[in-house]
Amino acid sequence: MIKLIIADDFTGSNDAGVQLVNKGFTVDVVFDWKSNQLLNTNDGDDKVVVINTESRAISRHEAQDRIKQVILNNVHLSPIYKKIDSTMRGNIGCEIETLLATTQVKFALVIPAFPNMNRITKHGKCYVDGKELIHTEFATDPKTPICSSNIKTIIEQQTDYPCEEINLNEVRTHQLEERIEDFVTRGTKIIIIDAETNHDLKTIIEQIQAFEDNILLVGSAGLVDFLSPTMTDNAAKTEHTSSQPMLVIAGSMSEITQQQINYTIQHDNKWKVIDLKIQDLLPELSANTLERYRNKIQEILDDNQHCIIRTSTDKQEREKIDSYCQQYQLSRTELGEKICNELARLVKHLKFDNLFLTGGDVAISVAKSLGAIGFRIEGQVCDGVPYGKLLSTQNLNYRVFTKAGGFGKKDIFLKSLRFI
Repeated sequence: MIKLIIADDFTGSNDAGVQLVNKGFTVDVVFDWKSNQLLNTNDGDDKVVVINTESRAISRHEAQDRIKQVILNNVHLSPIYKKIDSTMRGNIGCEIETLLATTQVKFALVIPAFPNMNRITKHGKCYVDGKELIHTEFATDPKTPICSSNIKTIIEQQTDYPCEEINLNEVRTHQLEERIEDFVTRGTKIIIIDAETNHDLKTIIEQIQAFEDNILLVGSAGLVDFLSPTMTDNAAKTEHTSSQPMLVIAGSMSEITQQQINYTIQHDNKWKVIDLKIQDLLPELSANTLERYRNKIQEILDDNQHCIIRTSTDKQEREKIDSYCQQYQLSRTELGEKICNELARLVKHLKFDNLFLTGGDVAISVAKSLGAIGFRIEGQVCDGVPYGKLLSTQNLNYRVFTKAGGFGKKDIFLKSLRFI
């Protein structure tokens, strides 16, 4: 049974961990990858730890250092699952290489498909909603744009380790064990496996049992659901009702998030949207601007209306990223961090009971600004929307919902509201 999940962002950590919460496990997400401060709790054998290395948009060298530190701090936690983005963003190749070198596991199986989110892999390529990855918005991601639909191409740009592919036909005709043995004999270190459906994922797990102690499993949140049996005795659900309004921090520039916001305000007049100008956030929120936004937002919440705060209204905002970087002499990563930190400053001055965070970088910045050192996952509204409580030395009683920027159907915020 998986004991440690290593993820590269906060929402991805939650998406993976909630699959095990649904089976009755206790799952905590640790924010500080340098320590193991949340690991000394007495939760028993059903405890799984997810460590967020926040390494998706940093340099490869720094990503490798973080992975090494996590392994060093948690040698007693195994097996390990390396959670990656289902659209292949981040330092995937070099992180896999570091994990193989540090743990001495012989090889890695990379299975990025997440069928429940319409992310599949076929002929070695990644598809989102039926489109090749390179033809989706992830090709122009503000911080970590992808350069190819081919998974092997992306990984080989980040590592010299030998890399091979296993196609869908070989999965479905139960040739997996034979193909893996052949590749490993020839020195292959990273093996990419196609999957289109949940049944494919289940079949893959069934066929690799013989290699259980010698492999590093690498994949999206979609595969986690098939790694462990359900612990029915511990699958109690927590209460989640609330009459208080919801505050949504939509820092993601994803087109999908913008579609979800537009759908929400068109179908429910109790939602109000506050558009934050990026120029107001850079180089930082002035005291007067911060107070103006705070008063406006708090007034909406105090009037028992739900409030969405967003920094992007359309596709054109994504196209302005380079000009903002040039204007403020910042890299894409630095620009993103600035925006996230200023959003977090604003949230820290607000009072709320239900907080919805969309976009991994924004979510972790806000959580840390509120004094959190981790996150206890309690369950999910639906696929792609986990919820839980922030872990802190302070008393943080509000419920927090998270969503990756590119996840979810148009009615995701309305579903979350019905849920509470």
